[in-house]
Amino acid sequence: MIIAGLGNPGREYENTRHNAGFWAADAIADKFHVAMNMRQHQALCGQLLMHGQQHILVKPQTYMNLSGEAVAGVMIDNDTPPEELLVVIDDINLPAGRIRMRASGSDGGHNGLKSIISHIGRNFWRLRIGVGQPLKEDESSHDKLVSHVLGTVNAEEMAVFRLVLAEIPEIAALWLLGMGNKAMTSYNGMNFLQPEPPSD
Repeated sequence: MIIAGLGNPGREYENTRHNAGFWAADAIADKFHVAMNMRQHQALCGQLLMHGQQHILVKPQTYMNLSGEAVAGVMIDNDTPPEELLVVIDDINLPAGRIRMRASGSDGGHNGLKSIISHIGRNFWRLRIGVGQPLKEDESSHDKLVSHVLGTVNAEEMAVFRLVLAEIPEIAALWLLGMGNKAMTSYNGMNFLQPEPPSD
């Protein structure tokens, strides 16, 4: 199985909202001690061991709009079908502090997903990390949306993302163990800024 976190390479993009997928991949790599020291098809890759099974963690280095070239190439090399791919991306249609996991679907206007769909179709898992939208008066402007996702996050906003990123390895583990539906049920409705009260 393959987990691909999408983003843009280069220091100028490191702390931008569009790199939430890269942040997620880094969180998974840190938790499971994955060395991202292999290169395949213009992607940084690492071997992720989960309960005796080898999986692959991927960070495409093609820039967002060409993510599909790298992801599809790694999938072909490893004989991985689309349903065994999880793509992690940013999503402007979700507020910061929210995620949404789905087993398939459209690109939702995300260029990275659009590129992957053009190469392998729609039948792959995706995990969207909310990054919110610019101010309401700017919502209709495409340029403002681009500036928003490529904008650098401040310390307060990054604190919110860290709450989400802390749970990403657990979500990834559930998916790798064949419990993607459980991950959806557990996390899709969660507001990470308002933790659920303990159950009785």
